Amino acid sequence: MTFAAFLLILCSVAFHATWNLIAKKSVMTISFYGMLSVYTVIIMSNVLFWTPVHYGRLPREFYTALLLAVASDTVYGYGLSRAYRKLDMSCAYPVMRALPLLLTMPLSVMLGGAPLPFHAVLGMLIAFAGCLLMPLRRFRDFNWKFYCSRDMLFILAAACGTTGYTLMDSRALAVMRTSFPDCGKTLVSLSYYAIRCVFLCSTLAMCNLAVPADRRTYLGLLRRLDWHPLLAALAAVLAYSTVLLAMNYVTNVTYVQMLRLLALPVGVFVGVGILKEKGAAPKFAGVALILTGMLMTVL
Repeated sequence: MTFAAFLLILCSVAFHATWNLIAKKSVMTISFYGMLSVYTVIIMSNVLFWTPVHYGRLPREFYTALLLAVASDTVYGYGLSRAYRKLDMSCAYPVMRALPLLLTMPLSVMLGGAPLPFHAVLGMLIAFAGCLLMPLRRFRDFNWKFYCSRDMLFILAAACGTTGYTLMDSRALAVMRTSFPDCGKTLVSLSYYAIRCVFLCSTLAMCNLAVPADRRTYLGLLRRLDWHPLLAALAAVLAYSTVLLAMNYVTNVTYVQMLRLLALPVGVFVGVGILKEKGAAPKFAGVALILTGMLMTVL
């Protein structure tokens, strides 16, 4: 992992926490996520007209990875929308970010990523433990039943979606870089994100229009031109563009998942400081473990 990847993820953290904050305050729904994707297409569509990447020349392997990434992102959006309806941001967000870390470690190696050194694996496990502490109000409340509740199923769905799109985005980017070796990493990342936005927007639109209740909400957001999804889209574009760029600078995409945990201290600050959610000792102990594990991983 390079210092460039660290800086890119550091920039991404603030933007990622920002769009999650807007989504939480706006009553996150799958329709909201669909409207957000419409704005991301509007923001990124210009890239489709000037990029030297010829999408028609990309192999089937690229589009397979892209479609799997979009399907995973749709699952993530559904899980996220349901989790934020049931749980506080400072409760849902840490577990939602922790589970992908644990899932990505073995899967990334199976898909060809470089094996992780022992100190990195240990650091990630320590950070994972910190994430599990953060939703608790008191240390004595720790109980596996809490993590097996019905509400946690939505977090699991979001986590599986995050794992899926991270792995598949990394794979699609690698194929695009190989297909167009003369294009720089920044150009490849933007070109991929532009076409990804189109596919995701189309998929979410079909999902929203297929369900009557979601269709009414979705079309209502389109008619009102609500500025909340627009602001969330701006933050999301900045957040994930830098994540995609960071993927070009790591040998194993698990490092990207690990560094994205930097968003958790920010999420705790947002949840407690801005949304006025309750702070607790386990939250701050969890942040300490996450930062410790992160230092062990990247140093």
